[in-house]
Amino acid sequence: MASSDLLYYLSTCSSYALSTVQYSKIALCHVYRLAGPPLASLKTPEPDLFSVFMLVVILWLSLLIINQAVRMTYGIVAMAMKVAIVTAIAGSIIWVANQGVEEAGREVGLLARVLIEYFKNV
Repeated sequence: MASSDLLYYLSTCSSYALSTVQYSKIALCHVYRLAGPPLASLKTPEPDLFSVFMLVVILWLSLLIINQAVRMTYGIVAMAMKVAIVTAIAGSIIWVANQGVEEAGREVGLLARVLIEYFKNV
């Protein structure tokens, strides 16, 4: 992947994120205009049972949304890890095929010795 491709994908993602944020701001303004005055008239110094029930329902819905967002994030991270592992395995197979088994074994042994010496000194 060339750096120009990476820049293209980053610019596409950033423009998508910006448009999503703008849409969210517009939607929030519309919701506030529609629901703001009726909700403001419901404010009382002592809440009744309905207000407590609505608070519990809103809390439950918020937790459902957060749970879904967390699951999506975990799914993306797990997918990225799987892609990284498969890429590393495929890359090592190609590397061994190009180097030959004996040369690759020597280089892995050298790398292992360097890492062991490094961690002994740390």
